[in-house]
Amino acid sequence: YEKLKLVRSHGRAETENYFTSTRKMDYVELGYNWRMSNIIAAVGVSQMKKLNQAISLRRKHAAYLSQHLSSINEVRVPQAPPGYFHVYQMYTIQVAGGRKERDALQNHLTDKGIMTKVYFSPVHLTQFYRERFGCQKGDLPVTEELSERVLTLPMYASMTDDEMNYVITSLGERF
Repeated sequence: YEKLKLVRSHGRAETENYFTSTRKMDYVELGYNWRMSNIIAAVGVSQMKKLNQAISLRRKHAAYLSQHLSSINEVRVPQAPPGYFHVYQMYTIQVAGGRKERDALQNHLTDKGIMTKVYFSPVHLTQFYRERFGCQKGDLPVTEELSERVLTLPMYASMTDDEMNYVITSLGERF
């Protein structure tokens, strides 16, 4: 906890309130400006009141999408393992055929005005890991193969039936 307090405040050791004290503070750790303003904190607390409803709606929407998309052989819908509670912050499908088919589907959905995103690229192939640890393509073949199949579809609590049906129909047109 104390380490996190340091990191969120530029690494500054705060023995008293920085903004009201005239004393010089010492920087003892590499840190960042991750302090939350009171306004943002108040908005966050207010949003917490809606959390259960938002999760419930996302789960309902995910069930609807899964019910309709699971009949498409080229698409694998997300499934929570038994005993787990998925909140569907994202709705990420897997597309058979790898990157070529996934990218073709993404382009098709983009042409239909549906925003999709590939969120999950192999971290070990990013510049930092390649340069710092010598990671290279082929080091994690399962990760690399899976990353070429995933595509995140729209998912939000206020999504309407018409919007979901449009995604389902548009995706079905591709296969």
